[in-house]
Amino acid sequence: MTVTDARPRTDETHRGERREQRRRDLADVLELAPAELADGARLIDDLHLDSLSMMVLLTWLETHGVVFASQHNLPSNVGDVLALVEQADHPRLRIRLTDGGPTPTGPGALDVSPPDDAYARPAAPNQASLAPVLSNQTTTLTPITSDDIAYLYRLSTHPDTGFRWRYRGGIPPIDRFVTELWGPVLLQFLARRTDDNSPVGHVVAYGADIGLRHAYVGAAFDPTISGTGQAAQAVAMFVRYLFHCYPLRKLYLEIPGFNWPQMRSGEGRLFVVEGILRGHNHYAGRDWDQYYCAIYRDNVVEDQM
Repeated sequence: MTVTDARPRTDETHRGERREQRRRDLADVLELAPAELADGARLIDDLHLDSLSMMVLLTWLETHGVVFASQHNLPSNVGDVLALVEQADHPRLRIRLTDGGPTPTGPGALDVSPPDDAYARPAAPNQASLAPVLSNQTTTLTPITSDDIAYLYRLSTHPDTGFRWRYRGGIPPIDRFVTELWGPVLLQFLARRTDDNSPVGHVVAYGADIGLRHAYVGAAFDPTISGTGQAAQAVAMFVRYLFHCYPLRKLYLEIPGFNWPQMRSGEGRLFVVEGILRGHNHYAGRDWDQYYCAIYRDNVVEDQM
C-alpha cells in the first residue's frame, strides 16, 4: 500500500521551493555548492567573494529586476540576496534600493517601480541601437576635463590606492602627472556616480596596437567602492565600449600579485591568464608576480561582463 500526503500545498511551501531553486541558481552563478549558501552566510567574510564575484552577483540581481542606487544598499548575506529576488518576482516590476527619502513604505525602504532609464543595462547585440553604453544604474563614464585633474591626482597618490596604480606609491610632480595622464592613451574616462555625479574612479585603455588589434586596460577606484563589484561593473562597461568602438580582438590586463586576490575569480570565466612574470614587482619589502590576462572579444558575455 502506498501512502501519499493529501494535505494541500500551502503558499509557504511554494515560497520555500522557489527560494531553494533561487539558491541553486545563485550557486551556479557563483560557482559554489548550494550547501555553502545558507541564508546567514556573509558574502565577503564567509564566502570570500572578490570584486569580480560581486560584479557577477550584482549583474545576476539586476537581471531579476533589482537596481542599486548606491553601494550602501548592497546585500551583506545570502538571505538578503534571496529576499531581494523574491521582492522583484513580478516580471514587470523592479526593486530600486535608495539611500533615504520617503518611499511608499517609509524612508530607505524598497521602492517598486517600472523601469525608467534607457541605460539601465548594456544594449544586447541584437538590438537596433548602435549607440555605445556609458552609463548603468550606479556608474557613468564621462570624458576627462581639466576640472578632474585634481581628483585624479589625489586618486593616483592616495595611500589607499596609489600603490596599486601607475606610481606604486610614488608622488610625481603635478606637471609630470598631467603629461603622463595622456600618453600613450587610446581612450580614458572618469567614472562618476550616476545619482550625484561625484567622481569614484578612472578607467583607461593604453598601449594600443590597432594593427595587431589589442590594447591594455587599467583602472583605479575610490576605496569607498572597493570590493562591492561596482568598480568591476564599470570596467566591464568600459571593455564593452572598447570592443564596440574599436576593431580590437582582445584586451590585456596587467595585474600585480598584490591585486590578484581581487581578480582571481575571473580566471577562466571573464579572462584568460596568458602569462606570469615571476617576482616581477617589488613592493612592501617583497617580490610579487605579475599576471598578464586577456579578455577576448568573442568571449565577452553580456550577462556577466
